[in-house]
Amino acid sequence: MKKMDFNDLIQLAAMAGIIASLIFVGMQMRQSQRIALAAQAQQRAAMLMDRANVWIEAGLDFQSIHFEQDYNASIAEPMTAMRTSAHQSWFLYENDYEQYKLGLMAEDIWQAKLRGVERVYNICEVRPIYQSRSPMFSDDFRSVIESLPDRCSN
Repeated sequence: MKKMDFNDLIQLAAMAGIIASLIFVGMQMRQSQRIALAAQAQQRAAMLMDRANVWIEAGLDFQSIHFEQDYNASIAEPMTAMRTSAHQSWFLYENDYEQYKLGLMAEDIWQAKLRGVERVYNICEVRPIYQSRSPMFSDDFRSVIESLPDRCSN
């Protein structure tokens, strides 16, 4: 009888080892998926920032043409740069939020990024950029932004 108990114990240990291995593989697959999603978001943000750079280099206002379909807008070059830079900031911060939400950004780094988000959100001259972009943000990210102090509402 003791030999049977010993065999059962070995089988139980083997089953526990298999279960632990499967759990580990599942966790690795989940982490790989999060990293792949983050890499996709990063690549999209980089592509969009490159696209915005083309507009700046051409001296065109991304907001006027792309979002407002105003092909005759006459905006001073510094303001064109500022508006396009605001778009780039939103591309970056949207990506940062996705990285944070996926657990790939430390809390203290996200808090620093959030201060940057608040700063861009409260540059009143480029608030129309946020208003144009906000429908394209995830509900979660938009909620984070809209929970920030609004210094432009006055």
